[in-house]
Amino acid sequence: MIEKELTALTSWIANVGLEGGGETVLVEGFCGRAVAAGLPLARAIVFIDTLHPVHEGRVFRWERDKPAATVSEYGRSTEGEAAERWRRSPHYRLLELANH
Repeated sequence: MIEKELTALTSWIANVGLEGGGETVLVEGFCGRAVAAGLPLARAIVFIDTLHPVHEGRVFRWERDKPAATVSEYGRSTEGEAAERWRRSPHYRLLELANH
């Protein structure tokens, strides 16, 4: 990816965000444009934590060979089985390493 393509990609992201484009539009557009610019991207995942009282966050999954990105909401992970899965996850371990 050259500087000209990177500048165009960042401008596109800013414009879509300012226009109120949805998250899937941003994920699909970013990934598609990155691939078109020569980045060998096969799949991407974006986690977004929310301030929702029931749902802790949303996950957006993009795969180059699929027609559209998917979105899932996930519940609280501070207790029960969800908390145990979180503490066993690679993301938890990475955060623990970064904080020490």
